[in-house]
Amino acid sequence: MSNNYDLVVLGGGPGGYAAAIRAAQLGAKVALIEQDQVGGTCLNRGCIPTKSLIACTNFYEKMQKAESLGLSAQNIAIDFAKVIARKNEVVAKLVKGLARLIEKNGIELIKGKGEVQSAGWIKVGNRDVQSRAMILATGSLSANLPGVTHDGKKVICSDEALELTSPPPRLDIVGGGVIGLHFAMIYSALGTTVTIYEAQPEILPGVDDEIVALVGRLLKRRKVEVKTGTFFDPQKTGGVSLVCVGRVPNLVGLEGLNLKLDGKRVWVNEKMETSLPGVYAVGDLVSLKQFAHVAYEQGVIAAENALGNSRTYNYDCVPYGIYTQPEIAGVGLTEKEARAKNPDILTGKFQFGALGIARAMGEIEGFIKFVADEKGKILGVHIIGPEATALIGMATLAIKNSLTIEQFGSTFQAHPSYPEGMQEAAEAVLKRALHI
Repeated sequence: MSNNYDLVVLGGGPGGYAAAIRAAQLGAKVALIEQDQVGGTCLNRGCIPTKSLIACTNFYEKMQKAESLGLSAQNIAIDFAKVIARKNEVVAKLVKGLARLIEKNGIELIKGKGEVQSAGWIKVGNRDVQSRAMILATGSLSANLPGVTHDGKKVICSDEALELTSPPPRLDIVGGGVIGLHFAMIYSALGTTVTIYEAQPEILPGVDDEIVALVGRLLKRRKVEVKTGTFFDPQKTGGVSLVCVGRVPNLVGLEGLNLKLDGKRVWVNEKMETSLPGVYAVGDLVSLKQFAHVAYEQGVIAAENALGNSRTYNYDCVPYGIYTQPEIAGVGLTEKEARAKNPDILTGKFQFGALGIARAMGEIEGFIKFVADEKGKILGVHIIGPEATALIGMATLAIKNSLTIEQFGSTFQAHPSYPEGMQEAAEAVLKRALHI
């Protein structure tokens, strides 16, 4: 068992394991240190388990609409214990597969809590692990709410919300961001009375205003009460309170490095280098946008740079997806952000209700919106509706490659299909959409 490596990665979440795998692909001798399961928050307590629950609740809701499609379905019910069991099975299989992938790439997985002693030296229990370069990928922790005591029973975080044995009669969700919206959708579908408390003027900060307005109407239709501009008072609740007011970088175990910070985040430059030579950091520990796909990309870039390359990272074209019903996705500038920079921007919008495939599938809620500058350069695309998280990939590719509205609109799509809506929305910017 060696203790000397070309690269050691602290943290086995998306950024950490991506960095380790990329370094191993380049021929480096790599150690990956993880005190829990590989996959981090995303795989074990975030993205994947919540989507597993959403898959069940979305299908349940569609079954309740079977009559509108000419089907007769009676006595539809959810077995919550089986839903949770399936979620756990999905996570377990992916964790096992990831562990095999790490082994296949010749990466030594060291289980235990890493304590960084200095650049290139981490202590794991009684073992000293040393390397030429180091990548920190310790992720983030759920943020606490001042004045609210987390007890894991009456006041819970998202971790406990994924492990409830039965849907609570009432759930107060503190925080109207993506995490809060996901749980609001899940538990309202299960019959829970849900109230969202958001201290800001609107829910879903950073999302296009027109989408936020539609989401508000959809939540009202679900009987989810939304209280914006309101601080949560734990003394006035009679149910379970789920606190999801964001996440903060996890600096535990890094104290010995005395790293330069940027607010609560570890400071890094565009090459993912920290203030210490040979020490890189990625993912939620440093990121302005706490997404797994951001961590993946940062991990790959950090690994390549740690081995002598010179790649850079920026946040110019980062897509997001929100798995509400219907889905939400976006990339680039919102209309509001774009107008603040240039009042002469152009927009075009196409409603799913005017799209043949959406009508045929019975999924007509929502729209696709393009934002472009006066020369036709695509600045942003925002979608709420069926297949939004799949469709946004087209927009991301277009913005990444500086395509114009003319180029996007002239690339015709198969009929009938959801991508037709993307073409129509682009054509709407040019005032030549066919079906509106």
